[in-house]
Amino acid sequence: MAEDLEIKAQLENFENMLMLRNYINRMLKYDLRGTHLSLRECELLMYIYQHGQTGVSELARVFKVSRPLISRIIGQLMQSKLIREQAYLGDDRRRVDISLTENGIKKVVEVKKQISNNLQSMDSTKELLSLTNKIASLS
Repeated sequence: MAEDLEIKAQLENFENMLMLRNYINRMLKYDLRGTHLSLRECELLMYIYQHGQTGVSELARVFKVSRPLISRIIGQLMQSKLIREQAYLGDDRRRVDISLTENGIKKVVEVKKQISNNLQSMDSTKELLSLTNKIASLS
């Protein structure tokens, strides 16, 4: 009986986490409208913006995705002239560092501003309170 209650509580927590993830994804997709960026592209740009430069392996590890997927996204962002590759200055000749171009920096600033404006104009106080309560119940 106690085991059944524990399983039920774990399932409820799992459902709450899924609802949270879906809500956050909806908010992020709403915030990215008009930027011509996917959620993954935006995440990579933000990470590179915060860290200055990085490599494909680090991005794959941080975002828990395969190197080929990261390489494909990097290729798309390079085509859009938002990032650039440069030779690694350390011992590993195979490594290539990735950093933002001027356009990439402008795009990240634009996206951050758009997200901030959307959050300020969004009338979702009730949903945010519900979300906060769900987060609190998970701990």
